[in-house]
Amino acid sequence: MKTWTYLLNRLVSVPPTILMILYFIFIIFSAIGNPNSFSTGIPTFSDSLSSYLTAFGRFVLEVLTGNWGYITATRNTPTYSGYVSTLVEIYFFSTLEVILIAALIALGISFPLGRYLGTHHTYKLAKVLRSITVIGYLTPAYVVALVLQVLLGKGVIPGNPLAVFPITGAYDFTALPAGPSKPAWLSTNGVLVTSPTHMLFFDSLIHGDYVLAFNSLEHLVLPVVTLVIGITAIVTSLLESGYTDNMGMEYVKSARSRGVSERQIAIRHVRPNAIMPVLASATIMVAFLISNVVMMEYVFAYPGIGLFLITTMQFGQYFPTAVIIFLLGLIIIFMGIAIDLLHFVKNPLIRY
Repeated sequence: MKTWTYLLNRLVSVPPTILMILYFIFIIFSAIGNPNSFSTGIPTFSDSLSSYLTAFGRFVLEVLTGNWGYITATRNTPTYSGYVSTLVEIYFFSTLEVILIAALIALGISFPLGRYLGTHHTYKLAKVLRSITVIGYLTPAYVVALVLQVLLGKGVIPGNPLAVFPITGAYDFTALPAGPSKPAWLSTNGVLVTSPTHMLFFDSLIHGDYVLAFNSLEHLVLPVVTLVIGITAIVTSLLESGYTDNMGMEYVKSARSRGVSERQIAIRHVRPNAIMPVLASATIMVAFLISNVVMMEYVFAYPGIGLFLITTMQFGQYFPTAVIIFLLGLIIIFMGIAIDLLHFVKNPLIRY
């Protein structure tokens, strides 16, 4: 099968999947009632089949055209105020900043660690590291976040010398530029918005505000470590399994007989095959990462898409919830297609 044929077959399944996600969300909110009182044009559901189908059609149209409603800040709600599409864009990039940093660190740790565990089974250090990896894999993200807050969070345990990191938010107001007018790249009208990337740490570096960059980095440490622990545990376990399965293969024995060093065998011969389990499970890891992000942001009150999702649900603004679930579903769908395509290219068994 050719690559473009495989890609076309995968893309054909996308529209029905999207429609199923939207219908799943729709029937949940049909039971709740009107998804969001702040949205305009969202129908009231009834028992009539024609009205039900019409309501679903309008719901799909609203979501797909980006008419996601408007949130107005009140005394009983958070400071979110504005079009849902704008807020989702802001908080999505805030979450993306944490994910990018965590993913880079986790992959940098996982690949050498997975190779070590897969090629040194009997070493005592390998057994200890393997136990730590299992614990990291089994421990929920919110538990890891709470433990990190207690051990390393400022003000949690008085007199703790390790308590040097903030436990809430993405920045301190005292770190923002002083003066009546803010720089053109920074806006603080209820929600902090930076440009051009909408990622506070990177935008601060780009514009040379190193005080704000360092402050935002301090706030990133514990959320990033929370995600790194989970990602590293999964990727390391998969890589270890891949190395273990391949180290006894005939091509490895043949390389040893030719005098190839163990390090070269592991890196040049085994690693391309050991990565296959990681690629095969990457879609599941993306879903796992998204669920961890939601829990992490809630525990640390980190202003990202996960906290926005939970907060809007708590205050009964359900249409933003529907939109965020839909967008997260899209991310998983297209990430899955990209990963499957890469797996298809790398693995000749799938092509033939």
